[in-house]
Amino acid sequence: MQLSDAQVDSLDRQPEALHDFLVNFLPGYRDLLALLPLPERSHFAPLAERMGTGVPGRKWTQAAAFIGALPTAMPPPARTVVDWCAGKSHLGRALAHHWQCPLHAVERQASLCDEGATLATPWVKDVTFSCKDVLKESHAFAAPDFVIALHACGDLHRTLLRQWRDSDSTHLCLVPCCYQLWLDDMYMPLSRAAQANDLTLNKNQVRLAVQEMVTSSERERRQSHTMGQWRMAFDLIQRELRGIDEYLPTPSLGYHMLAQGPERVIQALADKKSLVIPAGFNIQPYLTRAEQRYAEYLRMQLVSHGFRRALELWLVLDLALYLEEGGCQVELSSFCSRDITPRNIRIFAKRNGVSR
Repeated sequence: MQLSDAQVDSLDRQPEALHDFLVNFLPGYRDLLALLPLPERSHFAPLAERMGTGVPGRKWTQAAAFIGALPTAMPPPARTVVDWCAGKSHLGRALAHHWQCPLHAVERQASLCDEGATLATPWVKDVTFSCKDVLKESHAFAAPDFVIALHACGDLHRTLLRQWRDSDSTHLCLVPCCYQLWLDDMYMPLSRAAQANDLTLNKNQVRLAVQEMVTSSERERRQSHTMGQWRMAFDLIQRELRGIDEYLPTPSLGYHMLAQGPERVIQALADKKSLVIPAGFNIQPYLTRAEQRYAEYLRMQLVSHGFRRALELWLVLDLALYLEEGGCQVELSSFCSRDITPRNIRIFAKRNGVSR
């Protein structure tokens, strides 16, 4: 609680500094930190600059890092790049062009499929887009398919692992993200090893793994803090109006609502929960209390934030062990620095017996 706002902000932006800070207070924490480092496979592939025209800079940099981290001996003959949940398949067309092989992109939204095909055709000779909802319709991977997925969220990457493990495809390269999405309550591990572990996680605990603003702008950070304070003011108000001293979960609101002021934000949250705020209700005392309470919350949150990477590694290891249990060789590595993306853990898998 004695930390200044600047110190809190600095520690939250720099995981290594936060780890060094917490090691002074948490017994056994140093031993945990020793388990976190991963091999680094950081190398940027020389992608054609014009191919990335219109692609956000960080996304194109991520694609170059993803491709640069792949084994140099790739691809074997007759290989097809399959881009899972591809969007416009920026990554897929970059890799297919880099390897001079066919591209097969799998994407749910028809408009993204159309745009992606238009973007890929000048660069890749053989382009196919399959428009399907992979959570409702399975995809049959063939032996020549080299399957990739960059930042596939929640059940999208879990579904990919299930379908790929039971297919004939020999190679998979996945960077998972947003492990909590599509999760209703408790996290259900995929691997037998994780199922036998005594760590049980609910949705909010799983979300902790991705609660970072490393790549956010100063404006986005200010917006996040302001929204957090106003939501906390609503929490104080709803406890008083309902006469129940417990947290009331509410859906997220877009930052565009901040321009309408705290009254409108608090009213919008109340409307979503069918809570009537009396006419003339003075919210100012609650905003004042919320500001102080939010400052305390940010400081207390530093402790849990010190466990984000460890938690993410546990979740990723569950995925990796699931593949190993299915007869695959798996490598975990970091494919880029955190300022390019904090979701920088790469799972590279190939079938046992495959030489390269």
